[in-house]
Amino acid sequence: MSFKTLVATAALFSVSTTFSLADGHGDNPYATHNELGLMQGFPPPAEKRVTRNNALFGVPYNRWSYQNMRQFYPSANIPPSTVPRKLKVSPDGGIERLSIAHPDGESVSFDDFLEQTYTDAFLVLNGDTIVFERYLNGMHADQPHQMMSVTKSFAGLFGLMAVEAGLVQEDAPLKEIIPELAPSGAFGEATFVQALDMTNSMAFTEEYADPNSGIQQYGRVLGLLPSNPGEDLPDSIYGYLPTLEIDPEHAHGEVFHYQTPKTDVVNWVTNRVTDQSFFDQLTELMEKVGAEGETYVLLDQNGTLFAGGGLNATPHNLARFAAMMLNDGMVDGEVVVPEAVIEALEAGGDRDAWTNGPNVNEMPNGEGSYRAQWWVRHNEGREAFTALGIHGQWIYIDRANNTAFIRQASQPQSTGAFYDDFTYAAIDAINDYLAGD
Repeated sequence: MSFKTLVATAALFSVSTTFSLADGHGDNPYATHNELGLMQGFPPPAEKRVTRNNALFGVPYNRWSYQNMRQFYPSANIPPSTVPRKLKVSPDGGIERLSIAHPDGESVSFDDFLEQTYTDAFLVLNGDTIVFERYLNGMHADQPHQMMSVTKSFAGLFGLMAVEAGLVQEDAPLKEIIPELAPSGAFGEATFVQALDMTNSMAFTEEYADPNSGIQQYGRVLGLLPSNPGEDLPDSIYGYLPTLEIDPEHAHGEVFHYQTPKTDVVNWVTNRVTDQSFFDQLTELMEKVGAEGETYVLLDQNGTLFAGGGLNATPHNLARFAAMMLNDGMVDGEVVVPEAVIEALEAGGDRDAWTNGPNVNEMPNGEGSYRAQWWVRHNEGREAFTALGIHGQWIYIDRANNTAFIRQASQPQSTGAFYDDFTYAAIDAINDYLAGD
């Protein structure tokens, strides 16, 4: 089981790993960036130097880079709240003593789970209180960490909030909201909700090794990849999206298919109808949840916020967001996210589209759906909605149990059954423990 088969193998960059995870530290495959000697020395040795070409997806360079992304890419700072909110912390020592079911059938210690999943930060909230937090690989509570496609879930949240505010209808044709999209077969005849839930049909390949694939072109448009000689591509995401065509094998609304440019369209619609940028909305959100310290987003070559994966946030600020979501979208009596929006996420998306699509196995027992850029778990007694990013980034919201989980990691694989199943096992074990089961 993997959350995103679109990123199951390679990356936007062609990265050749020149030393193993164990190099320089015996036989430990879980060595930290300090143990690996990454970016140490003046200058660091060439084979242990993190660069723009290996920072985003390179392994094991991501053990260091995910805590230092703005050193390689342009970024915009999200200011901290003018009224920071102190988090409640009440550690429950029983959590770290739990045994976690290993994907191979054995059970391991909680510390082994954290190490074997390359976890950098792991937090557990019960209501508005952090009951467990652990930091590894040089992380700490106020260290920003690359969140990959967790960014998409914030774009989807803002989209649903625009619907709830009456600024856009979910069934509105995209071409009526964004006339520039009319020429696109992928978006022109699709509706907003189809882009929001990724059920619009789009001919777009996510094969990273193929220089002619859609995702490679997407990377070149954003400036994350160098241009190919003689290639004529639009010079912005706004010029690129109208060129995308429909997948001739499926009609709009027929299947759920996770494809990154759909998030850019959701963001474009929300920007247009609210007259606010993603940056402005994220700034307002962080102000209301009482964020502290450093939060930032990566920008493309045109200075446009990278809605598909540019968020870098601290564990404690993500915990503030999760606590607000558990509290029905309220902070100190003020509505931050309407409860109807949270209930829409919790209810999930089109189950038939999920079942018929290529991502059906990306949830335990296939009991899942996708709603407004969030992955929704429907297993009885385990219902939750989750913001997910490759290489191990999670915000898991379980309203029934009043719990939330923040995970930040630097896995060597973008996704995979081992990491997904192991993380679910840990979350389920903690929920059972907190519930007294």
